[in-house]
Amino acid sequence: MSGNVFLVNASGLNMRELPEAGAAVLVILPRGQFVTRLDSRTWGQNFWRVQADLNMMTYQGYVSAAHLAPPNPAPGPGRSELRVTEADLLKLVSNARRDLLPGLSAGFTREFPSYAINTGLRISHFLAQMAHESRFRYMEELGNADYFTKYDGRTDLGNTQPGDGARYKGRGIIQLTGRANYRDYGRILGVDLENSPEKAATPEIAVKVACEYWKRRKINEVADADDVYGVTRRINGGLNGIEDRIAKLRIAKTIWGATGAAMV
Repeated sequence: MSGNVFLVNASGLNMRELPEAGAAVLVILPRGQFVTRLDSRTWGQNFWRVQADLNMMTYQGYVSAAHLAPPNPAPGPGRSELRVTEADLLKLVSNARRDLLPGLSAGFTREFPSYAINTGLRISHFLAQMAHESRFRYMEELGNADYFTKYDGRTDLGNTQPGDGARYKGRGIIQLTGRANYRDYGRILGVDLENSPEKAATPEIAVKVACEYWKRRKINEVADADDVYGVTRRINGGLNGIEDRIAKLRIAKTIWGATGAAMV
């Protein structure tokens, strides 16, 4: 399927200028390299047309499909209990902010049962996405005062007052943005985020907002299908950062597994 990402599973894979074995080699792709399939056609003797970003360059050419594999790892047993530790989060993001980890790990363990994020697949997809979105490091959107004026007057976000752009900038592990969203999620959680927007950047509230977003977008059902593309689209609206999200999902599955059986 075009637009899908695959991994090179050979020690070195020639990307060729044309879909034939004797064509000129554009670049040699290393094992583990991500490539994006550019169309759904199989060319010549089982060649696919792909794109790869390597060494700050973008290449397009043809590779043997026999040496590509889907990025999702096979299901594994993982952990049998619903638990998220600080060490687990560091496996996903090695440079996470250490001061955030106690609150985040405790929050995930506490909130997951209430939101039925209680299987290896659901936990793995959830934490892979959150690790990409915030790196467990950035709890507030970066930028100076002038940067956030782009959000002022954004009625789709409920920003109706001067300074709303900066006041209701992205916060938390899923970057809650806009006065209307702060008001809406605050009402659901019983916290006045509209008048105290900085609370959205605290680990306790950030975890609750992310879980509520996951629930409202009905992402559990997509995670159950192990559809990293579908999960990403519901989180991001597109496929931005898909390679990193896939890489983090692979790590998460080694911790929590990839089964649909409910954890205890």
